[in-house]
Amino acid sequence: MADAPTTQRGELSRLFSAARRDATNGVLDQSQKVRLRYWTHWSYFAGLCGMDPFLRGVDTPARVAVLQAFARHVREGHAGRGHQVRAASVQDALCAVGKTFELDLQPNPTYQVGAYKQYWAPLRDMLRGYRRDDPKSEPQLAVPVKLTEHLLHQAWTTTNRCPTRLATADLINIAFYYLLRVGEYTKPRSSRTNTIPFRVADVTFRRSDGTLIPNTSPLSLLLTATEATIRMPNQKNGVKGQCIHQECTGTLYSPVKSLARRVHDILSHQGSTSTNLFQHSHPFSTTFRPITSQQVNATIKLAAGEIGLYTLGYTEGDVSSHSLRAGGAMAMHLNGVDPNTIRKMGRWKSNTFLMYIHEQISAFATGVSLKMSNHVPFRHIAGPTVTAAA
Repeated sequence: MADAPTTQRGELSRLFSAARRDATNGVLDQSQKVRLRYWTHWSYFAGLCGMDPFLRGVDTPARVAVLQAFARHVREGHAGRGHQVRAASVQDALCAVGKTFELDLQPNPTYQVGAYKQYWAPLRDMLRGYRRDDPKSEPQLAVPVKLTEHLLHQAWTTTNRCPTRLATADLINIAFYYLLRVGEYTKPRSSRTNTIPFRVADVTFRRSDGTLIPNTSPLSLLLTATEATIRMPNQKNGVKGQCIHQECTGTLYSPVKSLARRVHDILSHQGSTSTNLFQHSHPFSTTFRPITSQQVNATIKLAAGEIGLYTLGYTEGDVSSHSLRAGGAMAMHLNGVDPNTIRKMGRWKSNTFLMYIHEQISAFATGVSLKMSNHVPFRHIAGPTVTAAA
C-alpha cells in the first residue's frame, strides 16, 4: 500500500476493507461464535502448557500431543458446562483451532502434512473411540396431525381469541404440511444464516383452474383458494427459490387456510409483501410481534400432553419443532405417498429424510404378523443338482 500511487490509495483501501467484510459475511454467525469460543479455550489451554496458541516453534509430535490433550479437555466438559460432551463437540473444537490457523494463513495443525483434510492418526483414532463410546442419538419423534388440529381447534373456537395463540397454531399447521424447518417460519436468532424465513411475497394462492388470487384480497376470497405455494428465499442447504405446493383439505385445519389467515392478518394491519409470516398483529401493540422457535417448542410440548402422547410412550424430550417436519414426513409415508415425493416436498437432497420415518411408530407393524402367519410354500432353487436315475 505504501508503494501505491497517492491518488489510488483511497480506492485500494476501500477494496481491501470490502474484501475483509466479504470474507466475514461468508461465515455464518453460529459458526463464528463456536470458533471463537473454542479458540478462547484453546488459547488458555496452550498457555497452561507453556505454548503459543499458534504453536510457533513446536515440533509435530508435540503439536499432536497437545491437541490430543486439548481434545480430552473438551471431552470432559471443561470447555462447556462441566459434563462430558459427544464426539461431535470435540471435533468442533479441533475444527475451530484448525480454522483459526487457516485464517491466519498457516497450515492446519490437526491435518497430516501432504494429506487433504485427514486428521493425524492419533486424533482420528481418538475421535473414532469417542463416537463408539457415545450414547445412541435419539431423534425427535414425529407427532400426528391430531396435534396440529387440536391447536387450531383450541385457538379458533375459544371465545377469547389470543392473536399470538392464533398465529402460533396456524404456523405450526403450515410447518407440518409443508415440512418446514423451524428457522423458515420463526424469528431467526441471528442475522447471518443461510435460512431466510419466508415472507408474504413468497406465498401464492390459486383456484383449482389455476386462477391467481392476489394476496391483498379480502380474507373471504383468500379462503376460497384451493392450493397455495411457498417459495423459499434461501434454505439451510443454500438452495434458493425452491417451491413447496399444497392443496386445500376443505376443512378448518387446511394448511392453505392457515396461510390465508396469516397473509391477511399481516396485510390488513399495515404490513407489506416483505413482512415475514412469523409476524402477527396484536391489539396491545402498534407494531408486529414475532413468533419464536421457543414459543413453538413450548406450544408443541404442551399440546402433546393435552392429546395424550405422553401416555403413549412419548416424553417431553421427544417432541419439539423438529417433530412437525418429522410428523409431516411420517404422515405422508403412512398414507402411501411415494418416497421421491416426500424427499422433494421436504427438500432433502438424499435419503436422509428416512431418519424421520421412525421404526418405533406402531403403525409400521400393523398387519405384519398376520401376513407373516400366512403359509406360502417355497423351495430352495439353488440347492444341489439331483441326477436323474438311469
